[in-house]
Order: sequence, then C-alpha cells, then structure tokens
Amino acid sequence: MSSNNPWHVRASRHFPALCAASLALLLPIRSVAAPAPAYWFAGTNLIFTKAQTHGGELAVALDDPSLARFLIKLNATVAYDPGSRLVIVTSGDRRVVTFTLGDTRFENGPLLERAPFAPYAVGATAYIPFVTLAKALYVVPVKDGATTVLQPQIGGLDVRTRDRVTTVTLSSAVPIRFKRTSPGGSERLTLVFSGVASTLETKRSIGGSAELRGVSIQSGGTARNPTTTMTFDATPQTMHVLANSDTPNVIAVAFAKSGVGLSGVPIPDAGDAASVIAAAPRPSSSAPSTESSAGPSDEYAPVGSEVPAEAAIPPPPLGSPVVVTSLDLLPADAALNVRVGVSGPVRYEWHRLTDNRWYVDLKNAMLGIPARDEQPPGSAATGLRVRQLAGDQNPTVRIAFTLVSPRQVNVVASDNGFTIAIGGLDDLEPQRVGTGRVAGGMLIASAPLANPGDLWSTPAAMLHPIVPTNPKLIVIDPGHGGSDAGAAHNGLTEKALNLDISKRLRAILVARGWQVEMTRYTDTDVFAANGSAHDELQARCDIANNAGARMFVSVHINSYTDAALNGTTTYFYKDSDRALADAVHRRLASVGTADKGVRKEEFYVIHHTTMPATLIETAFLSNASDASLLKLPAFLQRVAVAIADGLGDYASRNPVNATSTSDGS
Repeated sequence: MSSNNPWHVRASRHFPALCAASLALLLPIRSVAAPAPAYWFAGTNLIFTKAQTHGGELAVALDDPSLARFLIKLNATVAYDPGSRLVIVTSGDRRVVTFTLGDTRFENGPLLERAPFAPYAVGATAYIPFVTLAKALYVVPVKDGATTVLQPQIGGLDVRTRDRVTTVTLSSAVPIRFKRTSPGGSERLTLVFSGVASTLETKRSIGGSAELRGVSIQSGGTARNPTTTMTFDATPQTMHVLANSDTPNVIAVAFAKSGVGLSGVPIPDAGDAASVIAAAPRPSSSAPSTESSAGPSDEYAPVGSEVPAEAAIPPPPLGSPVVVTSLDLLPADAALNVRVGVSGPVRYEWHRLTDNRWYVDLKNAMLGIPARDEQPPGSAATGLRVRQLAGDQNPTVRIAFTLVSPRQVNVVASDNGFTIAIGGLDDLEPQRVGTGRVAGGMLIASAPLANPGDLWSTPAAMLHPIVPTNPKLIVIDPGHGGSDAGAAHNGLTEKALNLDISKRLRAILVARGWQVEMTRYTDTDVFAANGSAHDELQARCDIANNAGARMFVSVHINSYTDAALNGTTTYFYKDSDRALADAVHRRLASVGTADKGVRKEEFYVIHHTTMPATLIETAFLSNASDASLLKLPAFLQRVAVAIADGLGDYASRNPVNATSTSDGS
C-alpha cells in the first residue's frame, strides 16, 4: 500500500523521519502575493485579503477573514498547532481534515489524499490550499459564466442495518434543510434538499436490507441555488422516521417493517436537521447525580453526571476568559487521570488523531500555570504538552497527550474543573472529535461518552448472527489497479504484486472447495478510471456486500518514506473482523518477514463491508530486504498459502451459525 495515495490513513504517518524530511519544505518555493480570485458562496463574494498563489493554486492564510466566514457557514472549525505543524479542520458533519506543513498528503476522515502543494508557514501564519480544503468539506467549485461558484454538496451517504432497522445517514457541507414531497404514509419517501447539489452516485442499491431496496439521487436547480432530490424505495409495509443526529449537517432516516420498534420523529412536510436534534428525546434532568464524595476508593475513578443541553449554563462572554488554575497527574496502573482546575464554566473541543495523539482545546481560556512539556507518570501516555495557543482572537489552552495506543479517553466533570480520564484499555470504536461544556460540576457533551462510573471498562458488544447469502463465498480484493498503481519502489509496482498474490490465493481456495470472487481480475479500476477514492473503494465493498460473502480479504504491499521499515501487518476494524485477522496473521507470521502484529485501523474497505474482513500489508516494497523477497515467486506463493490457511482456520473455528458481528460495524 502506497503512502502517497488516497486509499488509507496510516497511524505511522507522523514518524519523526518524515517530519525531519519535511522541514526543508516549510517555506514555499514559488509563492507570490497576488490578487486572489473571488468566489461566489452563500449569496456573497468571498474576497481573500491574505492569500498567495502557489504553483497556480490559491493558498489562503488561516486568519483570512473570508476563510473564517466560509467555515462559519459550513459549521466547521479550524485549529493550528505550530509545534506539531498541524492544521486541523473539523467539518460540520464531524469529520476531521488534517494538514501537515511541508507535506502534500492530508487526512480526510479515514482517507489519505494529496493536495496540489504542501501547506506552509510565513512567519507565524499558516497557509493551506483553499480549493483542496473546500472539496474535503464537500464544497465543489462550479463555473457559472465568468464566476466560480462554491457549491455545497451532499457528500456522504451511509447505510447500516441493525435489529431489523435500516438507517440511511446523509452528510452535507452545510446545515441540512429539506421538504418532503411524497404523500404522508407512503412507503416510498422523497425528500428535496435545498441549497445543496450531490456528488453521490445517482442510484444506490441496498443489499442485505429487508426494509429498503435502494436510493435514487437527482440534482437540479442552478449553480447558485442547487437542489438535490432523494427517493428512498422502501419495501411494502415499511415505516420511516427521522433518527437523531448530533449536528445540523447530518440527517438520518430510519426504515423498519410494521410492528418493529422504531425510534425517531415523524418526517414533517418541511424541516431541517437542527429541528430534529431539538425534537429528539433527552435524558431526564431529575436523575440523581452520580458524583460521590471524595475518598480513597474514588481517587482514581472520578465520576460525574451528564445533564441535558437545555439545562446548560450559558457560556461566559468572550471578554471574560476562564483561567486554568491547576493540572495534577494521578497514575493508576495502566490508566492515568489528569485533574484540571478552572476558574469557571468552560467550553471544550477534543480531537483524536490517527497516530494515537489526543488533545483537548479549552475555548476562551488562559493558562494560569506554567506551560508543560513532559513524559507523564505511568504507562498510559508517553507525552504531555500544556500550553497557550498563540495568535487566536479567542484564547485557547491546549492539553495534548501522546498515548501508547488508541486508549479510551473520557472528559469527566468534577468540582472546580474536570478530569481527563485515560483508560487502561484501547477504544475499539473510537470517536474522532467531540465538543462539550463543563459548568458547576456538570458535563454537557455533544459526543457520546463511556459510563462515567465505569471509566476503564469496554462496553460489551451487542452481537447478532451473520447469515451470509453465500456461506461458501470469499471475496478477494487486490488493492489498487488500473489508473492507481499504488506504491513503486525497487523495481516493483504494488498493483501488480497485489494481483499476483490474489490470483494465487484464488486458485488455492477454489481447489479447497471455496467459491471465490475477486474485485478485479486484471489491471483495471473497479469503479472507473480516475474515479474518486470513495467511489472506487465503495465499488469493492459493494461486490462483497451484494454477493453476501462469508469473508473479505484485501491484499496490499506496504511502502514508506523510511526505507528501514519492514514486515507484515494485518488489519481489522469491526469487532467481527478481529478473529479473522488474528487467524490469518498467525499463518502469515511464518512466511519469512518481520512480524508487525495485528492492528485496528479504519480502512475503508474493512469498515464498509458487512462481513468479517481483513486487510493485509504483506511486506514493504520500499525496504530492500522485503523487496528481495517480493521478487521471488516462491515467496508470493508462501504468502498466498498462508492467507488461505488462515481463512480456513477462521472458518473451522467460526461456523456460520456461530459467527457474530458488532452492531458498530
């Protein structure tokens, strides 16, 4: 798998070697101040006053007032950390877009994509590629005569079935507004979304759902006033409601057969996602607080209580910053509690990055204690950094951790502040971003938290039996192909090696009695040449999902800028994937490469396949020793046999009637 393609996000992305290699790129080579082009957006022209051209592209300063107006309209936020050279944008649908100064690659949610130029800094000001950012936030430049219109899009559609309820979740660049044009009580539902176009496929078949056959999508209107019409083709005797979401940029429609419990609100003739959030049931504020008095048994397990948002204490005015008065570290075996004292109510926003960094920004806050940069006690984290962010009109205090692994992290209210509770166990379904407020010993959070009375426990997975349509079918996904070559080093090309191993694996499995499909049989794209990463990856998932496959395995070869990295890694994402990944990796451990273990990662093809799935990084073609093995047909055959043996081991230990999956898949 190449590190310079939009397919996957890698936890090792911010290796020191990469950072050091990028330092020379921090200043632009051909950046010049020039009049920036004006973009029409949301009824006005965006005229950037702090912009440069870089290689023919527009670079906009983070403190440009027009960029601020643009992000406000999208319900998005931006944060810049000069120390780590990161620019982190949180979209309105709660995805995280992360740029690194000096690196053309950037993280767009679970995907790694490439910008036309590397973001850079001029003095204390960071510049980022504006059009690249806009597209990542589901905003597409569209020509309208001599004017370029920044057109918001519905850019995400996710379908999940659980407990006989199929939920379709739509993500938009801007807060969602809609009208229902289908009759009330009709099984077929038609919604018209105003102010947005769509980048999605015009037809989407829904496999594995008894409630919904498919979704058709049609864009209309004008460049400046687009509309998108979506028709949901439900099966007979199916009901639908609006399910709750935690942001106005996301709306979810749930479908279920008559007689099945369905939670949500009726779909009005016209409405928006914000009204759905307001109408959703909230916890009762009459429940007694779970906060206990301090004592020896409570020292390392602080607890607090959540209150409904309508009980929130109004935030303090921007002219009255909260002061961080103390920060105490309390290790507890493999866990770590960090007690933070503040002088009053405080708003916060936390982020979890893919390289095991976690940080929280305290908004409108001033650091009343010395800044800190140290290794905290215990084994939960290897780094702690506390400091005041510079150059922010709304002062912000950042508390950042480098965790040893993707640990559970909770923000828990306490008297005179809050506690950051880092658990001793990894979070198997980690949230990437969250916001909230702490006021008067109460926590008001807009992102789900673990039970504060049981900080370190992993919630029990809700298991449901898998009944694959074809229990003898295995789908093999040879990574990359066609217009995407993947990595290329040491005279080797990844897409060719992936296909070679996959063909060998298919022959072995067929000889053992399995039915086998491959997402590609030749050097071709699966969706279309030069298609988007989303379309290409989803097309591979659709092959397996629509066929009702028993297992899915994606074959890749690794690559990195540091030629010393080597070895074999096997990945999983869903809870149901873990046993499959373990079984395959046990066999791969004997092929002759370094054993890099089994890891959890949010790779698209194992996230969006409904059956147990695994992704294998066989070896590093950027490493001379691994590359010498990859040039040997005998080694490729050993890899194929090992994968086949691992798939067989899994199947024998997990018969179809005993296989289970997590509801979070």
